[in-house]
Amino acid sequence: MADVSLTAAFSTVPASEAEEIKRVIVETVQQLAQDDGAFKKAKIVFTESDERCGLTAELDGVKREGVPLQLDIDQLEDAKTSAGARAQLKEALRLYFRRVLGK
Repeated sequence: MADVSLTAAFSTVPASEAEEIKRVIVETVQQLAQDDGAFKKAKIVFTESDERCGLTAELDGVKREGVPLQLDIDQLEDAKTSAGARAQLKEALRLYFRRVLGK
């Protein structure tokens, strides 16, 4: 299993919901690492401000993408319970991680 470190900051999301969103992000990143085998260590930074979300990543010490991945707070909330929303999140992260790794 990949070593995933997540630093997250929330401004408008309640604490209990924030914990669930953090759990979804970490689990999804771990699934991608296991499925794709492209990285073993991920440092993720997630920020939410006025329901706008951004995520940056460093994978195995590589960060070739300087522009954060924009995520929708509603999609993250839906991903807690919906397999479809979780699949969309996973695919968005997969494409972003390819850019981070320069692939």
